[in-house]
Amino acid sequence: MDQGTDAHDLLMNRIIPVKLGIIGVVNRSQADINSGKSIEDALAYEASFLQRRYPSLASRNGTLFLGRTLNRLLMHHIRDCLPELKTRVNVMAAQFQSLLNSFGDEVEDKGHLLLQIITKFNTAYCSTIDGVAKDIETTELCGGARICYIFHETFYSTLYRIDPLGGLSTLDILTAIRNATGPRPALFVPEVAFELLVKRQIRRLEEPSLRCVELVHEEMQRIIQHCGAQ
Repeated sequence: MDQGTDAHDLLMNRIIPVKLGIIGVVNRSQADINSGKSIEDALAYEASFLQRRYPSLASRNGTLFLGRTLNRLLMHHIRDCLPELKTRVNVMAAQFQSLLNSFGDEVEDKGHLLLQIITKFNTAYCSTIDGVAKDIETTELCGGARICYIFHETFYSTLYRIDPLGGLSTLDILTAIRNATGPRPALFVPEVAFELLVKRQIRRLEEPSLRCVELVHEEMQRIIQHCGAQ
């Protein structure tokens, strides 16, 4: 606040009623900081200022009194919250201890246990692929049967619908042959022209092939999740 301002009513909590009251402090100004005024000198000046301007309120204001008040409020808050917090911690500790006990005794040979788990998972995975798992689905295709269906039904039908000569005209074939023979007419079809045309048509199989791989990968992921849940 500016010099000459009387903050007596404000410090008495008359202007702005505050539940815990208002504690006034005198902070260092930027000029004090620039001049190197220490914290100790600032506290001494604050005490002198309060005694000189607000003698009746000096004991209940200032940085030191603010620190003690905040410390007291913190201790009271901790005292009020600690019992409930302690109860919550004990309940959580009991819950996690119960969960830990449900896992059984401590494993002595962790390497052997890990090998058993991996072997069990491998057996379950291979059984699901081969169709000899104990819990085989009866409502839908799964495992190896699903992968077989993807290859022999989904992928096959997609390839069957592709015309091997689609997008390849007679003019394209003649042009490829002529380009492969150079300046001399050829008696037989150059192998280079054949490879060029075949590669062009094979590229049409890329998209359905990638889709087939994606479907198989998704089924294998489902098998992993199913076997992992066992």
